[in-house]
Amino acid sequence: MNHLPTHTLFVLYVADQQRSRNFYSRVLNSAPSLDVTGMTEFTLSETCKLGLMPDAGIARIICPA
Repeated sequence: MNHLPTHTLFVLYVADQQRSRNFYSRVLNSAPSLDVTGMTEFTLSETCKLGLMPDAGIARIICPA
């Protein structure tokens, strides 16, 4: 039986993306693998990432115009 790898993305909605990026960079001792306006990601393993998204972006995703 073939098992395909499962990829997991945990997204935390944060009040301040830059401040949260700096905090997790220190805690994880790692630079983000993606850092653009609206999303910062840290690769935790081959199959797991941690995403940081400003909470202001939640409304755009849940209630698009």
